[in-house]
Amino acid sequence: MKCTESECVGLLEKAGKIQSEDEAVPAAEDDAPATVVLPDPKPVKEKSAKKSRLRREKKPKKATKEKKVRTPRVMPDGFDAATRGQAVLRRFVDFLVSYGWSVPLIAITAWGSYFNPTPIVILGLALMFLNLVVVPRNSGRTIGNWVSRTSYVNTRGNSPFYAYPALKGLTFIFVMLGLFTVFSFTSQGMPESDLGKVGTIGGMLVLLPPLVDWLMNRFGSSDQGLWETLFGGVWLVRTTKSDDAKGFWKRLESIADYTESKGLLEDESGTE
Repeated sequence: MKCTESECVGLLEKAGKIQSEDEAVPAAEDDAPATVVLPDPKPVKEKSAKKSRLRREKKPKKATKEKKVRTPRVMPDGFDAATRGQAVLRRFVDFLVSYGWSVPLIAITAWGSYFNPTPIVILGLALMFLNLVVVPRNSGRTIGNWVSRTSYVNTRGNSPFYAYPALKGLTFIFVMLGLFTVFSFTSQGMPESDLGKVGTIGGMLVLLPPLVDWLMNRFGSSDQGLWETLFGGVWLVRTTKSDDAKGFWKRLESIADYTESKGLLEDESGTE
């Protein structure tokens, strides 16, 4: 079939248009943007209702504890305070037994006589140990207590720990050692050696217990000193003659009978 020239030209234009459209379609498909795949979001942890409630709720205020009122330490019932005469006699006898040996020793030394004091010192320390440790541990009383018919009792009505009369009886040593250290320091100054400095400071510090004890007895509201307070309350009370005493204790009772017969124990009540 033959076509005219104009018809052939029209067919060619249509064929070219169709071809150009077919080529444009894949190009358009190529130009389409790629799909972006987003990662799944991390799950948000939900706060537990329990924790949130604990945070929201305010902590309850602690109830204020009631302060305990300290009951004053008083002498237990069933005991009578020692008389002033008994207290003075107790001090004198305990000092005589524990430190009586030191008086002639100091006097002889001050006189300038040369002698060996070792035997006297050993004997004196043995007497001190007997009166302040051995006798109280076995009987609850010192030799001065036995002679003056007195005893120490605590708030429960029992004898205090035997360390109490020992510490109380060391007051004289504390005072003498402290005063000697103070006099040496004022005259010679602080020693140069470390050991000398430690000894000087320690010697001065031993004056504190007797000083505090005196201040508490002098200005305190109660009749309790330092050692009495540390041991929970201790009082000097009267005792009666023990019929069961034997041996060494019976001899001490006989001395107490003599002091009582001389009226040394009959005086107005007082405290140490």
